[in-house]
Amino acid sequence: MPPSLHEAPTLAARVKAGDLPALAKRLPDHPYVVPHRWLRRGSYGGVCRLVAGETNDAAIGQYMYGHSILRWLNDGMDVGPGLAESWEPNEDFSQWTFHFRTGLRWSDGTPWTTADIMYWWEDTVLDESHPEVPPDEAVSGTGGVAELSAPDDHTLVISFDSPTPLTPDRLADTVNRSVGADWMLPRHYLEQFHPEYSRSVTADDWYLTHDSKADFLVNPDCPVMTGWKLTIYTEGRSVSWERNPYYWCVDRAGNQLPFMDTMIWNVVKDEEVRKLQFTEGRVDFAEGQHSTIALADVEGLKQAASRTGLRVWFWGSGSGSGSLFFFNYDYPDDAMRELIRNRKFRQALSHAYNRKDVLKSLYFNSGELTTGTLSPKAPCFQAGSRGQDVYRAWRDAYVDHDPKKAAQILDEIGVVDADGDGFREKPDGSELVVRLDYPADTSKEHITKNELLRRDWQAIGVKTEMNPVPPTAWSDMWSRGELMSNTAWEIGGGGIMSWPSWVVPTIPDTWAPLHGQAYIMRSGDPDKLEEEKGLNPWKRHPPWVLPEEGSPIDRLWRLYGRARIEADNAKLNDLLWQMCRIHIEDGPFFLGVVADYPQVILVHKDMENVPQQENLFLGGQINTWDIPVPAVYDPEAWFWTNPDQHT
Repeated sequence: MPPSLHEAPTLAARVKAGDLPALAKRLPDHPYVVPHRWLRRGSYGGVCRLVAGETNDAAIGQYMYGHSILRWLNDGMDVGPGLAESWEPNEDFSQWTFHFRTGLRWSDGTPWTTADIMYWWEDTVLDESHPEVPPDEAVSGTGGVAELSAPDDHTLVISFDSPTPLTPDRLADTVNRSVGADWMLPRHYLEQFHPEYSRSVTADDWYLTHDSKADFLVNPDCPVMTGWKLTIYTEGRSVSWERNPYYWCVDRAGNQLPFMDTMIWNVVKDEEVRKLQFTEGRVDFAEGQHSTIALADVEGLKQAASRTGLRVWFWGSGSGSGSLFFFNYDYPDDAMRELIRNRKFRQALSHAYNRKDVLKSLYFNSGELTTGTLSPKAPCFQAGSRGQDVYRAWRDAYVDHDPKKAAQILDEIGVVDADGDGFREKPDGSELVVRLDYPADTSKEHITKNELLRRDWQAIGVKTEMNPVPPTAWSDMWSRGELMSNTAWEIGGGGIMSWPSWVVPTIPDTWAPLHGQAYIMRSGDPDKLEEEKGLNPWKRHPPWVLPEEGSPIDRLWRLYGRARIEADNAKLNDLLWQMCRIHIEDGPFFLGVVADYPQVILVHKDMENVPQQENLFLGGQINTWDIPVPAVYDPEAWFWTNPDQHT
């Protein structure tokens, strides 16, 4: 704890006018002290200008870790306190007790208590009329849903039916209430929209209004625990976030954060218009993960630096793939699905892929060529020489560009040009077309990669077509299994246990969407699995399928279940390496290009406390959502050296 506390002059004036309680009454008894070694004492004031793709862009939430029970530190290698000041497990790690800071307050001054967690749990997750389901971190490795209890206002107990030693890691993942699960809601505000507490709420779909009111990214009236609070929401144009006078974090000198008064995100959907804003100096900070800044833009940005004031820095991306391709393992067409699930087919396409051309044209020969893996910075790959050996084996498994080998494999599995038109057919003789599906508004990076993919695959006789999809339809079409491939994503940082879905299908977003949906339903809606088992998987509501016994996904699910209850770190790593080896032997399930290429960061020359790459434990691991960047670097501590010139 710092010896004394200080606040922004604007807040001190409000205290003097009687508009706010004194600082000591607004902060918890033990505020969170931001620990980063690169920080120095800052100055209050000023406005930070940023860009976003939408006014409710989840990337805006990535700047604010305030709703999280625990936080990642050191690029995801350590877990630190958040709203919870301390925590401990029982002897077998099946129960965790969290002790929250006393004196926490929502942005409207109302005390925060564990009742806000219990409201989220009991009145949304467990409420049968609400569509919310338990998040994965509240489900045990054996599929049992946790029991939550709050013995008092500052204590939460989470009990599982089996050991869950990684619970702290899972709770540190993502930023809650935007990317991750809510884990808390302002009960005092939302009860008026819930039929259990308000007689005026009678609609069957009451949760639509309730949840829209709970969305702090769009509703300025919704109380928050974040450093800034939404004050102006102009749909499709801009959002303005002002300092939260009750924010519960300070720097080591005792200054209540944030230093900056206001964060303004202007909506710029067009990629080229966005880049124009960077070169015209209309933005103060941006990072490539959420601003589509590519390495090809660096020279122009550097040339414009003298008039924009923007410094061009780099953080390590932590990417395991660069621009990604993966088939839908659960594609509804029987013949195509059988081919997609044939590892030899996927291996042939990987060997036909000239990744060096993509590396040169998009990534300027930075990073390292890869078949496509998790981040090379994932904890299981940092665990000694064996971890590094597993990583290299996965990285190099099918990375060699060998069109002759690719053609030979296709011949062996019966994918041949039977009709002499220059293109190969499926083994049953039907037409083979690989469709490169992507949202129509995707960045040029992915489209350029797709064009090179099409070139390489058509060169070995596999007809390949580009297929832009309306962005508004994309998510639903993918989760229903209707699209053949996804070509506009990337695997970011984090490890298997913090973001398992790339290795183990646990959600419907990645390479086996119907399997991922079934994984969720095993704990969230198990009755429906029994009720709908006789239906066509793609006609179920929502579509789902369970893995066949002994299949790669079945084995991955089983290993992941064992990993979730394993408390011994050495044994845990062994289970994770076994999962990686399934990807090596039965994969590739996704095709990457490059690992850990540098991501471009733009930082105004007057802005301080933004870390440089050498300040960061792993040099940065920012292409991820589970380790939320820049939230892990506490933007609330960033400040202007001359705030009067940034208003």
